[in-house]
Amino acid sequence: MIFGLIAALGFGLADFEGALAGRRIGSLWAVMVGQTLSAVVATGILLWSGRSLAVLGSVMGLVALNGICAAVAYQAHYHALELGPVAVVSPIGASYAVVGVALAIAFLDERPGPVAIGGMLTTVIGVMLVSTDLRRFRAGLRGVGPGVPWAVASALTFGVAGFALGYLSQRGGWIVGMWSSRVAQVACYVPLAFMSRSQLPRLRDRRGLAIAIAAALADTVGVIGLSVGADRGFVSVTLAASAIFPLVAVVLSLAILRERLVLNQHAGIALVVAGLLMLGSG
Repeated sequence: MIFGLIAALGFGLADFEGALAGRRIGSLWAVMVGQTLSAVVATGILLWSGRSLAVLGSVMGLVALNGICAAVAYQAHYHALELGPVAVVSPIGASYAVVGVALAIAFLDERPGPVAIGGMLTTVIGVMLVSTDLRRFRAGLRGVGPGVPWAVASALTFGVAGFALGYLSQRGGWIVGMWSSRVAQVACYVPLAFMSRSQLPRLRDRRGLAIAIAAALADTVGVIGLSVGADRGFVSVTLAASAIFPLVAVVLSLAILRERLVLNQHAGIALVVAGLLMLGSG
């Protein structure tokens, strides 16, 4: 579970910083810069470790699926943040853990105890509550805002990508799993980079580029946490713990923007704490 929490911290910081970078250099380039740097770091770790890639020969289809789903998920998520309010996008995105946990139970034959399963559900519900104001959420859903379909798409594809990353980490170890995931994702962005080359001048925004790099480093920490957690324990438990990443954005909003929590967010924090305690004891 501890590695799932590390993943949540990394993903939460990456989410916060990635949204800021996207507003300056565009969501596509913010994601591409970040994931390319993440792939370079993963390659460095792979070369340093001397691990063999032979194990990937039998799971190349899953590597490709991971790359496609991760690329779609990141782009859909940041596009959803551009179109719709965070109060709507964030709680929908947090539900990706439900998809990943269901896949892990179905295909990896994982059987967490009833307490752990209860903790997973409690944690995800708590995160969904703490990451939004319910009144704003209902208002954003009326008429199905433009960001909602993209948020749903990102939740589904993040769930599949998280499951695939966990499986690859269990098969080949966390270093090979992380490397294959990052490189496959970047390969999927190459056609988009070619089609969007006219937007390259936006990268001259040095501040936006610096924020995108910071988001990449945070995302790398998140991927390492998720990969190591899956390698050493249940994929389902690691995914459930990583789903609390929206809490990081909430904490940053409280600290930097001086925002105040509403009633349902207080309840959400209590549920998250209870859920994590159940995960730890289950």
